[in-house]
Amino acid sequence: MRYTLRLLTAQQFQRASRLVCAMEYVRRQNTRDLGNAEISIGIWLGGSTTPNTRADALTVFRSLDRGDGAKPNQFVLDRCPWCGAEMGPVNLVGRGRGRGRVPRVIGYTRRGNTVVFTCPDSRCDFHRFLPLYVIDEDIYESRPALVIGTVDKFAMLAWKPQARSLFGIATDGTRAYSPPGLIIQDELHLISGPLGSMVGLYEPVIEELCTDRRGAHAAKPKIISSTATIRSYVEQIRGLYAREHASLFPPPGLDADDSFFARTACRPDGTLERGRIYIGVHAPGLGSLQTVQVRTFAALLQAPQPLPPAERDPWWTLLLFFNSLRELGTTLTLFQSDIPDLLRGSLKQRLGLGFQDVRQLRKMLELTGRLPGDEVPRAITALEVPTDSQHGPSVDVCLASNIIEVGVDIDRLSLMAVVGQPKTTSQYIQVTGRAGRKSDRPGLVVTIYAASKPRDRSHFEKFRSYHERLYAQVEPTSVTPFSRPALDRAAHSVIASYIRQLGNSDEAESPYPFPATLVATVTRILEDRASFVDPD
Repeated sequence: MRYTLRLLTAQQFQRASRLVCAMEYVRRQNTRDLGNAEISIGIWLGGSTTPNTRADALTVFRSLDRGDGAKPNQFVLDRCPWCGAEMGPVNLVGRGRGRGRVPRVIGYTRRGNTVVFTCPDSRCDFHRFLPLYVIDEDIYESRPALVIGTVDKFAMLAWKPQARSLFGIATDGTRAYSPPGLIIQDELHLISGPLGSMVGLYEPVIEELCTDRRGAHAAKPKIISSTATIRSYVEQIRGLYAREHASLFPPPGLDADDSFFARTACRPDGTLERGRIYIGVHAPGLGSLQTVQVRTFAALLQAPQPLPPAERDPWWTLLLFFNSLRELGTTLTLFQSDIPDLLRGSLKQRLGLGFQDVRQLRKMLELTGRLPGDEVPRAITALEVPTDSQHGPSVDVCLASNIIEVGVDIDRLSLMAVVGQPKTTSQYIQVTGRAGRKSDRPGLVVTIYAASKPRDRSHFEKFRSYHERLYAQVEPTSVTPFSRPALDRAAHSVIASYIRQLGNSDEAESPYPFPATLVATVTRILEDRASFVDPD
């Protein structure tokens, strides 16, 4: 399974871990029929997110055990996927005269020269060992049944010949096991532009590594891609995977109100439920975009304050999306002075409010790529806390970048503001889809347009017609893996990846002697792919 964003990758790993644990539990109860081979899962990411070596894992483990915060928690899981017991660094009550809070790590267990997952609850079926792997070296050794990674990890194939074990290739370059038979690519619309061109250049080698040629006919892997917003998918699939035939599921049906994955929400009398509402704000008379944000955000934050507690929760947390971190930083300063001043000042007087009726901003959150990997799941958990929770205050404002574009499925979020029109309609649909994900709280999206940007002004002028046919406005994607800039950038890395993975130990570790046969083979593979994808 392949993704593009680390937030979505970590979330899907946690979800898939529950499924894998369930399958492993069933296998353990029926070893006679299902065999003794462990059903496991691994997450294959960059070194900034998960430990790539056992030495790195032990360094992180020691740092967490000391509680010095020198290393972020790179072990991804914070709860047992089977029973829900807490895992990771915790503060335990010490014994003896000091009786202070003692930092300890539970669920991460040092075993030999590596770190493994064990559920801290002795009653759990996976108390001794969880079939989950996050360290690259452990993944290469155990070859999990399901591997979840990101497409940028392909670049490591040119550096790590050990990765060949994932494709069932032995150290001498011959096939020892069956290769992966299924590739699932999530959010296909994100594999476009420069990223898509780089991925498309690596795909011939990935497909060759996943092709079993031991039988009479070569067996290629089946590829399933999923997305909610895409156009010209046939051309994109041809450019990425060189597949001439692509099947769309579900196919276009007879009824637009039933698309297999979603149905139109109706009341008992047959009338339609209220859907998500879009509002555009374009106020050149206020002078600056910052002034527009202050007025808009203050009004949106104050609006749910007088509501009864039972009706307040969907509108309490304001989710803000920004196209750049620069714009996010500018707005962050507004929440520290201008917006609270407006809530306590002119807005309070205009609405005739008492001091106790003015909205107080107690908890703000940033959800961007600047967060360390272990803080992203915590931020998602904080957003899930409702206003009537006993576990602390609910989030008032969340400032987010494109990290929320996919994968943030929090039902309680119904109020969202978008600062500036996103670059593509696909991104606009994906981002605004984070609000109002339940029919009983359909959501309100407020888009603030900058008066100084002609593109924003154009979108505001066509606001109604644009939103009435939103999905029809999705732009076709572009993938050009064999353009000259793409070849100059990565062709040498693709060739090195092939030789590293399919060469014998001498060819994989050193360029001497020159592997002429392998170079000729990978050249032919790339030429055949280029002639199919781009005949011109």
